[in-house]
Amino acid sequence: MSIFSSLSKDHLNKLNSDGVIIIPNLIPESTIDEIKKDTSSWFKKISFNNRISSYVINSNQWIEHGGLCSLESLKVALDISLIDFLKEYFMNDPSLGAISVQKKIFSEKGIPLHSDLGDGLSVFIYLTKPDKKFGITEFVKKTHLCKIDKSFQTQNKIDDATYIDLDKSPFSEKDIIKTHGGVGTVVIFHRSIWHKLPKFNNAGREILMLRYFKKNTPSNDHLVKNSFLKQLTPIQKQVLLENSAEKIAPSISELGSNKESFGIYKIPDWKMYLYFLKFKLFSKAKTS
Repeated sequence: MSIFSSLSKDHLNKLNSDGVIIIPNLIPESTIDEIKKDTSSWFKKISFNNRISSYVINSNQWIEHGGLCSLESLKVALDISLIDFLKEYFMNDPSLGAISVQKKIFSEKGIPLHSDLGDGLSVFIYLTKPDKKFGITEFVKKTHLCKIDKSFQTQNKIDDATYIDLDKSPFSEKDIIKTHGGVGTVVIFHRSIWHKLPKFNNAGREILMLRYFKKNTPSNDHLVKNSFLKQLTPIQKQVLLENSAEKIAPSISELGSNKESFGIYKIPDWKMYLYFLKFKLFSKAKTS
């Protein structure tokens, strides 16, 4: 049976109205265990070429091409019931924009309230139990429908989102939805909904992060094992490889993990090396 077969019209309506749905414990732990097993060896090494290993930016370690290291994560991302749900949401064929794994390797001061740039949906699948000690994302429901006056916005050096101060915003704490549940919890949200990551004290949170867009929207240039592709249906291959626009988001390069990260976050080479050294000092990572 499809993992996402429980997705319903009610979920679709709630996603449209609130901008986010949280489905606790949806993915079986056996599937989560398989994904973690597949990705564990990739987390043991980092490099500045993220095609065949992971890379580090600040407190996050990333595996950018989940479909290259984990068949299970690819099957989850291309679940047929999920594809049907996305078709209804977009009223168009969907495209898998990105499939990556993020691991928090240090504690963090948090990420202020912000709205991601661009249309589409993001999906977080918790590979570890959601816990505020390790960082849980909070959402201000219905704010994907809001227009925010520029006077509420705060200046920032990152161009991937728009940031505001919650205390000075028109939003209320009572409208905040906190991620909850256990391992395998799924969060689906509109990219423009306002959300934040409060301060957390412990590292270790792992999330399978997916992005979906409607057909003919630029997506990442995925790297996928040929042996994995042979196990996908024609519809799954279409969502993964064919529905994206001809123009792609840069996700393959030789130095500095990827151009997209450098362009959005404005991270110079020396800072990437600093992240690398910090990681080496506090971990047992192997370089590649």
